[in-house]
Amino acid sequence: MLPKPRTPLLIVLRANLRRQAGPLVALVVAGVIVSVVWDGLYARGMWRDTGWVYIGEMCGLAARTVGVGSAALLAAWQGGAESRDDAGWAATTAARGGVSHHLLGLASGVLWPSAGYLLAMTVMVLSPYPQEPVGRAPLDTMAVDEAMLGAFACLAYLLGRTVPLRGVFLIAAPVAVILCVSPWGEPLLGPYVYLRFTYTGDSVPGGTALGAPPGPPVWLPWCRAALFTAVAATAVLLCARRWKASGALILMLVAAIPVMALTPEADASGSVLNTRALRCSGTHPAVCVSSAYEERRRRLELLAAHLSRRLEGVGPTHYLLTEDSLYSCRGRNGADSGWTFGISPRDDPSLQGLAECVIGSASYPGAASPEAHALYRWLTQETPAHRPTADERSAADRLARLSHGERSTWIDRYLTAVEHDSRPPRIPEPDGVRLP
Repeated sequence: MLPKPRTPLLIVLRANLRRQAGPLVALVVAGVIVSVVWDGLYARGMWRDTGWVYIGEMCGLAARTVGVGSAALLAAWQGGAESRDDAGWAATTAARGGVSHHLLGLASGVLWPSAGYLLAMTVMVLSPYPQEPVGRAPLDTMAVDEAMLGAFACLAYLLGRTVPLRGVFLIAAPVAVILCVSPWGEPLLGPYVYLRFTYTGDSVPGGTALGAPPGPPVWLPWCRAALFTAVAATAVLLCARRWKASGALILMLVAAIPVMALTPEADASGSVLNTRALRCSGTHPAVCVSSAYEERRRRLELLAAHLSRRLEGVGPTHYLLTEDSLYSCRGRNGADSGWTFGISPRDDPSLQGLAECVIGSASYPGAASPEAHALYRWLTQETPAHRPTADERSAADRLARLSHGERSTWIDRYLTAVEHDSRPPRIPEPDGVRLP
């Protein structure tokens, strides 16, 4: 029985895929991504802390460098080669149309780098990890990276056909990589480093800096993928000289990209699949904990309530515990603004540790002052390990004998001084009797 003859479309597609170093490029892209990600997971232990957030960050970085560079290199070389060989007549006279012809010409530059990226993502998702990474696979950002590879390959192909010089592909690849990793590309590409878990729910003063950035809207990654697809389609239509259709797409992109860049939600980073719920309980102070650490909420509430009572109402207004929260008690901007105390998930908070952070025992000159000793003793109701001096005992006694209003005023002045790295004020002589 005679084999079924192949159609001309399949013959051309197979020939384009087998030419150049496409398969080798796919293996290089996949190998670089897998090796970089596994180095972080196994050598640096990025399992419990960031997990899939780290994997997504490394995959995105590799896609913007190795992936985009390889795609631009192959596509620009092929576009220039076709233009130098005067192969444009084939597109204009082909029975299946010029657009299909250019799509076939793009096959090697687009499909092989994309295949390498897909291979790496498949390995990442299906790997039997010895410890399950925290979070979920960022499939939405992976889809954006795939669309980005296709868009840059099509643009490089258009550049190669428009400027058919032999060295153009050597310029197109680094230019594409620089555009991907520079601030110029962030309005469309989005952030690609320092990604973290993002959060929805209750807002926290200073939460973005302390480890609770707001999550991206659900539509954002798919909008980016659609824009990249439109960029790729525009490049192909320009190659095929479809001026009306390409002009309409260019007008749409000129209007859509600035609008998305100016949208506040476009600055959010990360995957919508790695967004956690953040819930605050209580009011004075509020304890805000992500859904992954609900079992630690009760203990933190007890510590926060005790510290708030001893600080006479001038202490932190919020306590924050998330996957990425930083241990920090600075950031107090006055009595009327919110003050968030960050708790690191890798630390076991204690009353002594919170008190030491509040008094700023190492943040200003003369840290071992009698005032610092007095406030620590007042907050914890215990004496430090070293034997107190006469001045420290006197300061602790004066602070304990102040009235509620006097003590609140002095603590507020003390915290303000610590915030500005200056020496704390002296504890005044009490006017009333010692309070229980």
